[in-house]
Amino acid sequence: MNSQQTRLLDLLDCILDRSYSDSEQQEFVHLVEAYPQLKDDLIEQLRTHSLLQWQSDMNGVAISSAAVVPPMNLSAKSLSNRISQIIANRWVWIAAAIFLMISAMAAWHHIHQENLGRVAVAEVVDNNLVTWSDDSSALLDTVHVVPGKLEMNSGQLTLRFRSGATVWVSGPASMQIVSDMLVKLDRGQATAHVPEWAHGFSIETSNVHVIDLGTKFGVVARPGGTTDVVVFEGQVDLQPTATTALSQKRLNQGEGVRVDNQGSMNRIVEVHSDLRGENWSTQAPSWNEATFKSIRDNIPSDDSPSYYQITPHGLEDDCRAYVDCTHEWNGLTSDGLPDFLMHADYVRTCNDYRYMNNLVITVELARPSNVYVFFDRRVTAPSWLTDQFENTGVDIGLDEGPWWKGDTKHSVGVGGGQSIDRIFSVWRRRCETPETITLGTMGTMKGARAMYGIAAKPLD
Repeated sequence: MNSQQTRLLDLLDCILDRSYSDSEQQEFVHLVEAYPQLKDDLIEQLRTHSLLQWQSDMNGVAISSAAVVPPMNLSAKSLSNRISQIIANRWVWIAAAIFLMISAMAAWHHIHQENLGRVAVAEVVDNNLVTWSDDSSALLDTVHVVPGKLEMNSGQLTLRFRSGATVWVSGPASMQIVSDMLVKLDRGQATAHVPEWAHGFSIETSNVHVIDLGTKFGVVARPGGTTDVVVFEGQVDLQPTATTALSQKRLNQGEGVRVDNQGSMNRIVEVHSDLRGENWSTQAPSWNEATFKSIRDNIPSDDSPSYYQITPHGLEDDCRAYVDCTHEWNGLTSDGLPDFLMHADYVRTCNDYRYMNNLVITVELARPSNVYVFFDRRVTAPSWLTDQFENTGVDIGLDEGPWWKGDTKHSVGVGGGQSIDRIFSVWRRRCETPETITLGTMGTMKGARAMYGIAAKPLD
């Protein structure tokens, strides 16, 4: 007999003896529902208990104390009726207990039969301080999720779908779980990581259908019907649902748009994120303590929907340098990045902007800071850099990852001094007040180059 059997039968004894507490009653019901295979043990226990109670009643009549011995003038017929009444009352109660037990089993069987048509399509793999709404009909239990509504008032939830997709949801949020390949997000924020074999996994909002092409992407369904879509890796296709909307649009890694009620798409310029990308926002969030207040440029939305990713305290070895590729910043030796740069706030720029000859980037600071620019040493430093910044004489490295899907020539190493492909000089500007700084292009010369990086640390 296993521990569940033992515990269930112990609780049954408490219930039959009427010595159970409310918590024991709830535990008993839970075990009955969780282990229906123990119903035969329950029935046998009930039968044994009933026989013992019957024998106890008979013995009680024969040898009980004076308190229960009938008066001497009680007739034999009256005594017989009294015994019958005791036995009958006891069996009425036991029969009621058996009836309740059978009813519970029948109810479980009915629920089980209903759920045969509601196969779990996902499971809860992490539940961080989630408070559920009473409307969450998709929760089959604390782990399994079936098609239906999921609504959470707060917290963070991680769902792993049968298709292989993983979705992180930040509350408050409300969604409809349609299948292991489709989620309808009514409100809130969700981030999906979809492996190659789950192509086609989709998140749908009131105004756009986001179709994965093997990627990691984020969706925010905002009050009023607008939707933010951000691609962190890979690609997605967007299908606006409005009848007046433009045709389907494809977004690549490092791109993000806001879709309005008419299906129009406008570029998202900046995304705030922690280093691992677990917490992110298309608006300056409450947890953001970045040195940067905002970053803007002069690129029209129609020309490029790429965003800048602002990461507070995120600069360290092996951190991503750009939003649109896997290149990483590293120190030139095993000692790693210099101390004055470690854990600085930094901006992931777009590497494709290195050839934009008219580029203007505006950086607005939130506090007095040292601002740094990492500039490719293969390129002559332009005047906007030499006029505003000083060369620290310190260099760092760029570890280039694959340039395209299937590129086997380039790969990133791990740690400082590993797999360094390019050398960048570190330039610094000391800002005694929260200034606005204007940065320019990489220059007009032709040839190999990589886009510059931007970082900042508050002044001590």
